[in-house]
Amino acid sequence: MKATKKIIFCCAALALLVAGCAKTEQADSSNSMAETKNISAQEYLANSIKLEAGQPAKDQIQYLYDEMDFQRAVQAYIWAVPFVNFSQVMESFKNDFAATLTKQMIWEQSVTPELSVYTPNNTTLYSFGHIDLLKHGAVVLEAPAGTLGGIDSHWQYPLMDIGPFGPDKGKGGKFLILPPNYEGKKPGGYYIVQSDTYQIIYLPRGIVRSGDKQAAIDNVRKARLYPLSQAGNPPATTFTNVSGKHGNMIFPSGYEYFELLAKYLKDEAVRPEDKTMLGLLAPLGIGIGKEFEPDERTKKILTRAAKVGNAMARVIAYNSRNPKALFYGEDSQWEKIFLSESPTFETDTYLDVDARVTYSHQASFTAKGMVLKLVGKGSQYLSTYRDAQGEWLDGGQNYRLHLDAGIPARNFWSIMVYDTETRSTILNGKENDAGKDSVSGLVKNADGSIDLYFGPAAPAGFEKNWLKTNPGEGFFMYFRAYGPTKEFFDKSWKLNDVEKIK
Repeated sequence: MKATKKIIFCCAALALLVAGCAKTEQADSSNSMAETKNISAQEYLANSIKLEAGQPAKDQIQYLYDEMDFQRAVQAYIWAVPFVNFSQVMESFKNDFAATLTKQMIWEQSVTPELSVYTPNNTTLYSFGHIDLLKHGAVVLEAPAGTLGGIDSHWQYPLMDIGPFGPDKGKGGKFLILPPNYEGKKPGGYYIVQSDTYQIIYLPRGIVRSGDKQAAIDNVRKARLYPLSQAGNPPATTFTNVSGKHGNMIFPSGYEYFELLAKYLKDEAVRPEDKTMLGLLAPLGIGIGKEFEPDERTKKILTRAAKVGNAMARVIAYNSRNPKALFYGEDSQWEKIFLSESPTFETDTYLDVDARVTYSHQASFTAKGMVLKLVGKGSQYLSTYRDAQGEWLDGGQNYRLHLDAGIPARNFWSIMVYDTETRSTILNGKENDAGKDSVSGLVKNADGSIDLYFGPAAPAGFEKNWLKTNPGEGFFMYFRAYGPTKEFFDKSWKLNDVEKIK
């Protein structure tokens, strides 16, 4: 059975709800916390409400409005995670790299620890960028053949895949990205991408073939971006290698979270599916077309709400109650990262908000190719946050992960370790050493199996198989299979749990 553990910070969050919203002068002395210490925070809140002939007591009106705005802000935090995630990515492109439409970034040596970004793989060649349709209008993306990626809206909604799972089928081509409510001409010869947001992110991954990494780099650099209005004489697109450059793509978790949400939401397009939540946020001064100018009361409410929203998002991400989360069932700690059959997180009857948070709290970018189960193609990811006994992985402990022979990955596989606070690669003082993979020259056992080690100290004779972790810091890990074989999908090969060792 899957072991469980009490989440102390969740209890603290509930306490904040009561302590932060109740006001001494408004509370009846007969309803003191001392007298209600044996009931839940929710019961205390309900029991403290007074109605007089069906009307709220005058001394509780402000209290109820404060509580209402607090609860709305907490739920808005959870609702907005994918949007704020991408907003911070856009901030980083602008502030850390001075990127523009025709000046794009490429990580030729992959993503190194200097870039704080969600769950990167340090063996993958990345190029991704921000496109502002409000500024440029319709934009042309010329994607070279042999790349893999896609185009996402501000909400991490996949607008169109590029590569084997896209309309170009891996042959490349011209993608015309249209802003919301576009009424201009749609010329022929393009794959039309209709966006429902003005700000978008595109990502073409470089695919290394036959070990020729330079060819993959050169191929990605063939991409071009320019406004449709300049299609007759398009400007050149340049790519700057930013491997080793510092940047912060990790969104803030405190009051600044709402500042970032308000900043980017103000100039976004109206989507029908967001109107209800936007109506709940309107009294807090957050919305489309709204300048965010909160008073001290609102700032205090949003500060408290951010603490609780952050804790709840982490509960959803690290302790999913989705029965489909466990990949191998309840006798394993390995979980699926994508808890939806759709890259949009939509079911036939609702949007799976929790599945969306599970993913976007610890990762960026979605695509159709991420959910397709194709033998020998694409990639599949699994995560684990606990050891075999169900305890959180602790950087001060030593662990072993035994990988049975015959790892089901046609192309290659990798294990990456991430810091639970930042969800970025661990910073362990070892240069770009946050993962191991099938090309790392690992020491194998006689039967072809592999033992990987994690902890503060390296085991003698297995230094190549060891990843250093930091005492006092939590961590989690991803397993990636590139070109997963049928043994991955039918589970005839199974990932073992991470075992604590002395």
